[in-house]
Amino acid sequence: MDRDQRVRDPVHNLIKFSHRSKEDQTLWALLQSFPIQRLRRIKQLGFSDFVYPGASHSRLAHSIGVMQMARRMLSVLERNNQIDASSAKHSKLRSATLCAALLHDVGHGPYSHVFEEVSEDLGIHISHEDYTLKIIESAEVADILKKAKIYEETKSFFSSEAGSTGYSSIVSSQLDADRLDFLTRDRYFTGIQSSSVDLEWLLDSLKIEKMPIDVGSTIKQFTFVAAAKGLTALEEYLLSYSDMYMNVYFHKTTRAVQFMVLDILKGVLTDGALYKKISKDHALRKYFDAKPEPALELYLNLEDGTVDSLIKIVEGGDFSDFTKLAQRLRHRDLYKCFEIPKRPADPQPRQRLSDFTEKLQKSKIFFHMDPIRVKGYKQFDTLSEGFLKNILVYSEYDKEYKPIAELSPVVKSLPSQAPIRFYFKTAKARQRAKEIWESL
Repeated sequence: MDRDQRVRDPVHNLIKFSHRSKEDQTLWALLQSFPIQRLRRIKQLGFSDFVYPGASHSRLAHSIGVMQMARRMLSVLERNNQIDASSAKHSKLRSATLCAALLHDVGHGPYSHVFEEVSEDLGIHISHEDYTLKIIESAEVADILKKAKIYEETKSFFSSEAGSTGYSSIVSSQLDADRLDFLTRDRYFTGIQSSSVDLEWLLDSLKIEKMPIDVGSTIKQFTFVAAAKGLTALEEYLLSYSDMYMNVYFHKTTRAVQFMVLDILKGVLTDGALYKKISKDHALRKYFDAKPEPALELYLNLEDGTVDSLIKIVEGGDFSDFTKLAQRLRHRDLYKCFEIPKRPADPQPRQRLSDFTEKLQKSKIFFHMDPIRVKGYKQFDTLSEGFLKNILVYSEYDKEYKPIAELSPVVKSLPSQAPIRFYFKTAKARQRAKEIWESL
């Protein structure tokens, strides 16, 4: 990089790289590497554009945004008098933190979670986290990090416990650069008007403090905390996190598309006769032909378009029932959702659910059960080893930092249960399922 570079971003405006900064030289080199550029062709929100047409932004845009958010969080750390921001140690850890932030999603495959499930079924037990490490260890990325003398430091972010230091908290914690960027970015591209995060106030409220790692312990570690004035902004952040999962990431239509694609891929790739109809030159065929441990370069050739092209082949070919399913997907004739009705505070009716699934099976009604896992804030007890994983806010009354859930009725009332949904191939099958449920 022989001159300054800039990236225009809708969330962070201008993201700058100075040719005079060794750190920025390293970040720019990583950004130009093939594994990072591949993320340009993998959507951040997968199939969410079936619901929110604007939500077609890439994992590359998000990765750059996480790096920039990490820069802002590092400035919080550096303005603390207990950190020697001019030390060589801090300089190394700072650069490694930013590289880890930029690389955090580099191991994702096409339509990430759907692809991982299909791969598991076909005997490839390599997660996207595993691939992230493999990519960091690969020559192109490793050489850049080794030249900057931060290879081991960067790699350690992906093998150490999340939030175990102030630096690692920036990359992975309950208040990290990843979440702060994707909540803001995904809200922007979906067009959702609720679930806003007041980033400026939140970041201005953050501090870094040395806190005991355990009750009565003399051993302390640096961790991010918030001033009392940040409570409302943090409540909004956690509400946004909860709302975005229910309204975007687990939207019933998006999930219906995921199940359809899952059925098409599993059906075609696990049926020997259908599998042979796929060209040996197709990137997915090459990848699965090399199981159980395909070479990294085969994985890096996979992107969203690879899956799309296979579905297009299935749609126009002779792939049994999966051809009709692919045609339905193209015309947005999707699986139909039935959400188990219940009052928010009521427990899930376990026995009734068991009876329901049993009757569906006896009636030979095809279905996908989707017990959504609640994603939100996790509270750690005072005596727990994970206490510092809490979001800690200063209490003016107690004159100490306390977990946010102890100070905020809003956080205490965040949903602890998510709905259970069932997906059926047709509206007729869904109606029959509803009748079975009501008869129980």
